[in-house]
Amino acid sequence: MAEIELREVPLFSEMDEQEVAGIRAIMQEMKFKPGQVIIREGEVGNLFYVITEGNAEIIIRDAGGAELVLHKAGAGDFFGELSMLTNEPRSARVRAIENLTTLALEREDFFEFLRTHTHAAIDVMVELGGRLRENDRIFRSMVSRNVNEIEEERLTLGQRVADKVADIIGSWPFIITQSIILTVWIILNITACINHWDPYPFILLNLTLSFQAAYAGPVIMMSQNRQSSKDRLAAEIDHQVNTKAELEINNLMRRMDELELNVEENHSELKRVISNWRKK
Repeated sequence: MAEIELREVPLFSEMDEQEVAGIRAIMQEMKFKPGQVIIREGEVGNLFYVITEGNAEIIIRDAGGAELVLHKAGAGDFFGELSMLTNEPRSARVRAIENLTTLALEREDFFEFLRTHTHAAIDVMVELGGRLRENDRIFRSMVSRNVNEIEEERLTLGQRVADKVADIIGSWPFIITQSIILTVWIILNITACINHWDPYPFILLNLTLSFQAAYAGPVIMMSQNRQSSKDRLAAEIDHQVNTKAELEINNLMRRMDELELNVEENHSELKRVISNWRKK
């Protein structure tokens, strides 16, 4: 993969050649090997990275300790800006997928760059907004487990049989078939076509139906109890989704407020610089 120039990075695309040369002079080139960790969760962030060659992945760990890839970054992308803007420890880990070349900018230089280049601050805010939306989608998918799949994994043989029997008994084909059998049974035992095996008042028929009802009732109750358990599981998952969504929305609003405040400060600083320049 060919290495791109700093001017080709969207974040710096509106800068003239002199500005690009100036920002490039204070950026440190850093190379990483495949699998090498660039940023770790919990560490204090003091560098902002721009990828000029290769690809990296942004990773977090879920509650079970498994790795979850939130975002893949390639040439022209950047990372490490969030903890610098919020002054909080890193919230994710960044690892090189292949040979990776980056240009790193220190905190103070990064803030100065944003203060003097409003378009870059907006680009950073837009990128952060996109990542937060993607993260919210991934977090929701982590919590939003499929109730049917979970319940299917838990089913025992007896529960499967109970569901099947309940489905059959509660269907029109069963009702129609049973009605035909009962009608034929009664007609054959009333008419003189054959020897009557269950004459009126059809004691054998009543006994058969009683046996059927005695076993069908508990089987149907088993199926209904399992459905109640499934409904409770669905309600629990819905609660988890709502809780997670509320937390993520609050987090998103807090970060967007911080970014808006930073943009306003950058804009005010830019206006002050322009005003001083005009006075000179």
